[in-house]
Amino acid sequence: MSCLVPKISLSFLTILLSASVALASGGEEHGGGHGEKKEAAPKEVKSREESYGVVQARVAALEAKIKAGETEIQKLILEKQHTKDPAKVNEILGHMMTLHKDMAKNLKDYDKERTLLKYRYPEKGLADKREYERIDLKTIEEMENQMSLGSSVKRTLKKVRSQYDTPEDVKKVEASEAADGHKKSAPQAPASLTDPVILKK
Repeated sequence: MSCLVPKISLSFLTILLSASVALASGGEEHGGGHGEKKEAAPKEVKSREESYGVVQARVAALEAKIKAGETEIQKLILEKQHTKDPAKVNEILGHMMTLHKDMAKNLKDYDKERTLLKYRYPEKGLADKREYERIDLKTIEEMENQMSLGSSVKRTLKKVRSQYDTPEDVKKVEASEAADGHKKSAPQAPASLTDPVILKK
């Protein structure tokens, strides 16, 4: 009698364990009184070559979308610089913002697909010696600054003046700006210990 109890409990445990494994792996296979039958959808098994080609095509398409978005934003920047009507400028800015959001989404998808291509198919990258470079998303202000030559000249001139101007030169520039009708800039703070000292003979 004492030997019979462990055998019954062991068989009960085995049945319980197999039932839990069946539920965990496949769910209910008998139909279970739900009144519905689940239809098994036929899955297409794609070959490794086909899926590599699909991912590679998506990477190329996303890269083309990003480049097209950049050129469209650059065209809008030029149009904004030549437009004087504030309503038109606001419309252009709104369009630029939507394009920038789309470009950010495409860039996120591009990075995801590029990473997938790089790590899922490493042997393809070695055979074809393909490199998919990372594309950085620039803000609209960065694109505007990059586009305009005047901003580049102003930045360089500002840097040169901050490095090499003497107080007399600053006064001359301020006087010429006042004569031209430009607003005066805020007066500069007195020289501090960290400012360069220019010695003259």
